[in-house]
Amino acid sequence: MSGRKTSEGGDQAEALDKARQTQAERRETSERAILEAAKIIVAERGIEALTLHAAGEAAGYSRALPGHYFGTKNALVAALVDYILESYAIRIRKTVQQTEGLDALCDHVAFYIDDGMRDPISLRAFLSILSAGVGPTELAQNVAGITREAIDGIAALIKRAREAGEIRADARPRAEASIIIASMRGVMFQWLINPDHVSLLRVREALVANIRRSLAP
Repeated sequence: MSGRKTSEGGDQAEALDKARQTQAERRETSERAILEAAKIIVAERGIEALTLHAAGEAAGYSRALPGHYFGTKNALVAALVDYILESYAIRIRKTVQQTEGLDALCDHVAFYIDDGMRDPISLRAFLSILSAGVGPTELAQNVAGITREAIDGIAALIKRAREAGEIRADARPRAEASIIIASMRGVMFQWLINPDHVSLLRVREALVANIRRSLAP
């Protein structure tokens, strides 16, 4: 009798676990759909056009669901930034993983440009959010943090290349990283504004060559 009760209790616990997993999976799916819809809205119409209701409706869910998940528009935008950056990080880890030092730095720069060509929707949404964070806005702190992390990442690559003797000893990692980040973003802004007049393949080649030349020992 006690063995039967234990079995029944185990079956109930397993069913409850499965129900919880299914619920979590449904939420993950719906959140991803809302974030994808929000990304397209920002890319095509600007961050001003993004609302919780618009994102829910565009994703095919109730207009109230994004409010339940994210609470506010600013929280939705913050989640969107994380979503875009996490997706980018996954792609770059799969692509840029065999190089070290200066080659790794140049590969990161080249990948940024190549990935922008591959996924202009994500790029446009991301740069639109960055632009909206300039000045005394509620996004300013988030944008400052994103830029700081980007500079830190490039600066770490420069520091390792300097320690390996691949670049000049007097190179200042954060200063050089700031210039590189500005160049990368500036190039992609130009391309999004006027793609017919910006050859990204040539710009990528020139930018990488300039980095190698400017950092040469």
